[in-house]
Amino acid sequence: MEQIAHTWIAIRAIALLADEGQTSTLVDLLKPHARESSVGAWIPDRTDARRAGARAMPDNHVLKLAPFKGREQAKRFTMVKKDLLSNLGEGRQMRTYLKGNDSLDEKWWARPYKADPSPGQHLANRAMAMGTTISDVLAFGDDGVEKLLPGEPQLRPYMHPDCLTEEAAAAMYFFMLSHFVADACMPCHCDNRVLTSYAKGKVHEAWEKHWAKAIGDPFEEDTILPPSMRRTWTGTDQGVDGVLQQARDVDNTFDIDFGSNAVPAMTEKKDLWLDTVYVCRASFALSCIAFPPDTYGYTGKATPSFKDSLAQGDPDLLVELDRAVMHDAVLNTAIAWKHLWTGFKPSAKEGKKPDA
Repeated sequence: MEQIAHTWIAIRAIALLADEGQTSTLVDLLKPHARESSVGAWIPDRTDARRAGARAMPDNHVLKLAPFKGREQAKRFTMVKKDLLSNLGEGRQMRTYLKGNDSLDEKWWARPYKADPSPGQHLANRAMAMGTTISDVLAFGDDGVEKLLPGEPQLRPYMHPDCLTEEAAAAMYFFMLSHFVADACMPCHCDNRVLTSYAKGKVHEAWEKHWAKAIGDPFEEDTILPPSMRRTWTGTDQGVDGVLQQARDVDNTFDIDFGSNAVPAMTEKKDLWLDTVYVCRASFALSCIAFPPDTYGYTGKATPSFKDSLAQGDPDLLVELDRAVMHDAVLNTAIAWKHLWTGFKPSAKEGKKPDA
């Protein structure tokens, strides 16, 4: 996804958590720093991110699935429809859409699908790594973080004051996690077919530009950032409450309805890695609905344009897919954030050194 979409998704997730009202301390951490820390939502896409150690940067933003041709582990890579829907849990629009759509028959669901990323370099791994990092940096947060965090981080006595995590930095790590959670919802990130590769005018690139245009300039980098961080934009400044309301207003663009604003608990043993894998499998299913294997196959070289295949070719389907992807990108971000925040436990009792 492009910068505008990633920024809106993260800001909207803060608003969703605020409206839900169950994790007010997390909102108190994220909301005041939403603008300056929003760089975390899109900076993983920048080429310079490679200098931070993400040498296989394009790989760790995808989990591209394809039919598995092996035999011994076929069961491991097979998930029938009812099992995937169960693992996705209630609340997700992808689940609702897939449940009511019969485009993919039982034969498709019974087939094993597997991705072949480099070891340790795919979306689920990246999400898990960011989740672990967030738990670590919260454990030695500064006074501002400590007063908000559930429980009491007990590593502070062993840290130099200059090494403690500040609130804005902690918020930025949450935003960085949102990047990978959102990418898991992008169908082209989860389909290994040539037609989903990133090329000018083709489905992947044009679909992302379509989302950015629909969300609009209020979430463009030089608009959302505080004035001191902007490069070129000048105009009326928006306070953070105004920004959150602008994020809510985008719901109408995609016909999104968060219902009671409840953010469900993460399913499947509350495992961020597995949860991301299930979302990727759902995204792959959406890609196969949009571009049926019976028409395009799995190994063909056809690269249909976004305009001919979706924008004008099947606009009703595009509306349904946009709603599912954008809704779940926001909801899944809120789920992941809430999961880490409410699950935080100090690593040691007060007055006792951590285990060696």
